[in-house]
Amino acid sequence: MMAKMAVNGAVVAYHEIMPESNYAYCVTSSAFAEHLRLFDSLTKNSGLPSPVQITFDDGEHSQLHNALPMLAKHGISARYFVTPGLIGTATKFLGWDELKILRDAGHSVQSHGWSHKFLSFCSDDELACELRSSKQLLEEKLGAPVEEISVPGGRWNNRVIEACATAGYKRVFVSDPWVKTVISGVEVIGRFMVRSTTTNVELEKIAMQNRGALLKMKMRAQIKQGIVGLMGDDLYHRLWCRLTGYNEFEAARQQETILESKQ
Repeated sequence: MMAKMAVNGAVVAYHEIMPESNYAYCVTSSAFAEHLRLFDSLTKNSGLPSPVQITFDDGEHSQLHNALPMLAKHGISARYFVTPGLIGTATKFLGWDELKILRDAGHSVQSHGWSHKFLSFCSDDELACELRSSKQLLEEKLGAPVEEISVPGGRWNNRVIEACATAGYKRVFVSDPWVKTVISGVEVIGRFMVRSTTTNVELEKIAMQNRGALLKMKMRAQIKQGIVGLMGDDLYHRLWCRLTGYNEFEAARQQETILESKQ
């Protein structure tokens, strides 16, 4: 059974690790290898067991096939946040046997909601279902406690955290790296979302929890929230998909899925 992983130091979040991509949240394999070497160096210099915690969202194939060997090379254990309701619905998502490989390799498999709905948009009943169904099925299939969740799309508020507490979660990971607090008895832990354009200099500042860097990101987030308030979240999300290259990236993956199914 998986040992509990303490949350120490900075937390970073990855999505896909691919040889190349135009998607803003896809980090190349070579860049990821550089990041791991940086984390190794920081670990040796700081004298801490691990100043950086690595997480992955969505449970997509590259996180196993491309990232896992590199994590193993450096002896790093990560958290994989997955959406059980999407398992088996498309080839891009890891299956249960593959999630067991991650578990058996010493990694933690935790919840990313049932279907990737934005939790702050859910009704009370939908929210309870997203939280409880994902937790229960992961525990049933993988035989390990699920006490952590990362919020899809970075959307969260106090109501979401309170619902997480009711559902039995002890830690909630959000997309705001300056956040570290306790709400309704639940630890709310901020993460830095690594992008394709993230430099080693930026990553080192985050790893060392540089106050100036965190303050700058907090100010940018406040500006973004003001823009979202003016545009509306739905319009903002559609614009985000266009600007980050997500639409093209998803279309390419869907085409790849079609081709694989015909082979």
